[in-house]
Amino acid sequence: MQDWDDDADYHAAVGRTWLTVVIALGCAMVVACIVLAGALGFFGLTDTLSLIAD
Repeated sequence: MQDWDDDADYHAAVGRTWLTVVIALGCAMVVACIVLAGALGFFGLTDTLSLIAD
């Protein structure tokens, strides 16, 4: 068990935890986008993007 004698140690640990959460969410979003692109297929993705761009 961690002995939180100093608030600075606690806040540093909380900061590292939030950084880890942000990195994990970013990775999850990248994976979700890759899966979505794969599910739509190359031509489906191209057509979808052309509809959005117009």
